Amino acid sequence: MNLDWDAIYREARIKLEKRLSEYRLLHSISVSDVAAMMAERYGVDIDKARIAGLLHDWDKNLEDEELISRARQFRLESVSSGEDFAALLHAQTGAVAVALEFPDLPLDIIQAIARHTSAAPDMTDLDMIIYIADMIEPLRSQGNLTPLRTIVGKVSLEYLFLKSFEMTMEHLIRRHRFIHPDSLKVWNSYIARERHS
Repeated sequence: MNLDWDAIYREARIKLEKRLSEYRLLHSISVSDVAAMMAERYGVDIDKARIAGLLHDWDKNLEDEELISRARQFRLESVSSGEDFAALLHAQTGAVAVALEFPDLPLDIIQAIARHTSAAPDMTDLDMIIYIADMIEPLRSQGNLTPLRTIVGKVSLEYLFLKSFEMTMEHLIRRHRFIHPDSLKVWNSYIARERHS
């Protein structure tokens, strides 16, 4: 199926203007731009990266209670993780909602949206691009992201993802935040792979 990517982008942006705060909308547009740039550098489908980046925070402006309720409505397994991880649910609820709202989108876009917070042990190139772009887009000012931004295109995508994920884990530990069990599985799987390579 040939998709009109520009039409999808325009429709998504109009819908996001009604769903997201001004900051979150600007962030989503910025993630979309960075994801497209990264896709070009790493040989990944640019249109898919651009759309996944734009739509990745579809449910971000929902309150924790709304996210938990939505996760139950969508019968998502991760809802059992409880309220401590409610903020992470927006990736998975958003992915399901985007799939319903845009039924013609390829499943790899939906998966990249679902994986942009806690990641997964078997991240695809598109998954990694959305995860990283969400972290390094220029409107983000928390932490020193310059080292990550400067190595885009100069190192492998998997190395860049691991460095990004490592920074996320360090950030959570420094702030005494809960670490989702799925994130620990991701970390352990990549470390195991690194030791056997």
